[in-house]
Amino acid sequence: MTDISITLTDIDFLEEQLDFSEISPVEFEKLVFHLLDEMGFSNLTWRKGGDGNSATDGGRDLEATYWTVLPTASKEEKYWFEVKYRKNQLEKSQVQGTILNAAGNNTKDNVVIITNSTISNPTLDWVREFQNTHKKPTISLWQGHDLELLLRKNPRTLARFLPSSLAFSGRCKVIESKFSNLMLLPAGGELDELWNKKEDFYEDSYLTLIAILAEVAYGDIVERQWGLEIDDARLFSVAATGMLNVYPFILKSSALNRDQTPLIQGLSYIMQCLLLRSGEDLAASVLFHPEAFAESDIELPDELKFNRYEPIFNTIFHDLSVQCSENYCSKVSHMSKDKDNSYFSRFLKTPPKKEENSVLILNSINGECQIGLVAKGVYCPLGNSDEAPKTLEGLVSELKFARGVLINRSGELSESA
Repeated sequence: MTDISITLTDIDFLEEQLDFSEISPVEFEKLVFHLLDEMGFSNLTWRKGGDGNSATDGGRDLEATYWTVLPTASKEEKYWFEVKYRKNQLEKSQVQGTILNAAGNNTKDNVVIITNSTISNPTLDWVREFQNTHKKPTISLWQGHDLELLLRKNPRTLARFLPSSLAFSGRCKVIESKFSNLMLLPAGGELDELWNKKEDFYEDSYLTLIAILAEVAYGDIVERQWGLEIDDARLFSVAATGMLNVYPFILKSSALNRDQTPLIQGLSYIMQCLLLRSGEDLAASVLFHPEAFAESDIELPDELKFNRYEPIFNTIFHDLSVQCSENYCSKVSHMSKDKDNSYFSRFLKTPPKKEENSVLILNSINGECQIGLVAKGVYCPLGNSDEAPKTLEGLVSELKFARGVLINRSGELSESA
């Protein structure tokens, strides 16, 4: 997995005019700050107590410098920006006050007044007359329509502050970039839209993978059953894409101090769906060596292959073990190690240390398997949910049993529905 930068094209934008009323005055200031940074301005400094402190008038809002590279020489110019958010047209007195104040300061080469609104023609005429008699500083006026053009040429800022201006294709690119670079999953309205328009990105296995990981983490995978709704080819492609990227995902998550649980839980769900629909042979192959399906010459050592699929396999078996046995089967049971002695620990001066997420799994040869997969006098394979097999053959054998559990237990629910 490599870092993905947002590369938006014309087709990714809606044709409607940008609606600056969607953001607050403070957010508008932040938008201007990030836009100038994206445009190449440097030494950006807020003059009113910091980034986005206020959108009041008077005084200098923002200072910056800009290097201009010429054929014969290069020069650095100083800029003075006034950010004025308005619901209505910007007042002439405000424009005049800003320019006259700047004219008395010889340290600024350029003055730029930025507004989300418009400036009247008489005000524009006054600015032109002033510029004819005052060569310095250079005056620039960025009205709402000028700002729109600049934002469309600098889409990172636009996507961050006005995502509604993007077409669905553009929003998908932003979702992919946020996940690849920041390990942030979509949620809420983004997740709803991905589900409703899932056929619009049929060929994009990576985006589908992100959507499924997000659904498992933040959505309702029972209500929106990605793993059962998409077709076999797409599910297989998503599973292979996920396994190929396990190491990059984990490395990126660690670097950003992100919780890796949503990745493992999501991949566990995807692999169970592949197992249920396509069988243990294909599921085991994707877990063990996904490079074989990517026309890749990479051949990882078996130890790295095992370390890659081990947490996913163990999660599958642990979840099946807990859900299949709880209030259902007496062969396997789960309990916290401190479950029975936690109460009396309060009477000990030196209570035993608690082990986080410590669970005792009891696996018995007694009892009867309620779904008929385990013979009498034999331990249930689900009781060894923390011991992943280290060979492809072992994976096939264990997953065959897991598939039987999935088929039988979901079949029982179907019959009782």
